[in-house]
Amino acid sequence: MNQSSSYTHRIVSIGFSFLFCTVFASTFATTMFGCGGPTKTGIEARKVASDRFNRVGGAVASDQAAQALDAGQFKDALTQIDRVVVAFPTDPKARLLRGRIVLEMGRLELAMTEFKNAAELDPSCAECMYYQGIVSQRWGRDEDAMKEYAAALTIEPTSTHYLLAQAETLLVLGRTNEAKTLIDDTSCHFEFSSALAHLRSEIAASEDDHAQALNFMELAVTLAPNPLDYQEDLALVAFHAKEWDRCLTALATLPAKSMDREDMARIRARCLAMTGRALEARDLLVAFESSNASKQDGITLEHDLALGYIAWMVGDIERVDSCARRLMGRNPKVCDGYLLKGMVLERQGDFTNAVKLLTKASELAPNRRLPRELLLRAEAAEIALGGVVVVGMAR
Repeated sequence: MNQSSSYTHRIVSIGFSFLFCTVFASTFATTMFGCGGPTKTGIEARKVASDRFNRVGGAVASDQAAQALDAGQFKDALTQIDRVVVAFPTDPKARLLRGRIVLEMGRLELAMTEFKNAAELDPSCAECMYYQGIVSQRWGRDEDAMKEYAAALTIEPTSTHYLLAQAETLLVLGRTNEAKTLIDDTSCHFEFSSALAHLRSEIAASEDDHAQALNFMELAVTLAPNPLDYQEDLALVAFHAKEWDRCLTALATLPAKSMDREDMARIRARCLAMTGRALEARDLLVAFESSNASKQDGITLEHDLALGYIAWMVGDIERVDSCARRLMGRNPKVCDGYLLKGMVLERQGDFTNAVKLLTKASELAPNRRLPRELLLRAEAAEIALGGVVVVGMAR
């Protein structure tokens, strides 16, 4: 190829390239913006992209707010969710979360406003109604709370959470039969709910049906993901049902920290006493007394009461007398101190003073059978002996 042809070829190539770039640029501009600038489609596309970006940012802020709420960092949580609410004022989830945050901060009026806003924005939001119920209960408006929990359950009829809230509120209102009917009518949804079995146990116990209460509590333990969660309740229910061995079995599963409590030690001692192990029961309470006497709350009246009667069972009269004196001194309006002291005096043969104390015990507890029976026996002995004190007389 000669020099002239080469030069012509370069000119053509440059011209073609220029033409291609011009056409491409024109086509690109037309596609994106149209002949007169940005098209409606392009603007909408950018708006959709912008909205999507903002919503992603809002979702991140909401997640951060939820995490801060779970961590108890309520001010940080509120700062994060406020940004979301400003950007998306009609987002029911944001309103609900903001309500939960201010609820934890004790701002009940604002919390209720947010929960109502969320419910208006999303009438299918059961959680919005549930939290309204919580605020109503904080205000002491149990009737309103019951209705709000009922609304939540209507929206989500398979929610154990909402069923329990409504049923428990009915119990608070004294409407036990309605609570039982509610549970029975919805039981098909909650056949394997340990929480519902636990509630059934509470209802049975409130009606003094302790055998049924124990059956339901056993079921709750069986259904619970962690059976240890209900072992303490099982022990208490078994105790009231007078199932002493079952109570002891449940107590044996509790951690040592629980058994260091006075009430648990006392219940265990009473079960031991009722199963023929009274000496072991006495020693348990004496040991507990020795290790806790110096503590601020000290030894309770209930402890002295249990120890006094168990000491009587094993013939530890000196300890019975000590418990009786403490009971009379700490609570002179309770009959048991006088009763135990009267029993001690009768055992010692001091029938005259025994009659005085047992009379006092009978007056304080006119419906109790034991004080009356012991009083009659002491009076008979006093009459038979002519008021003579027989020191150390065994019975």
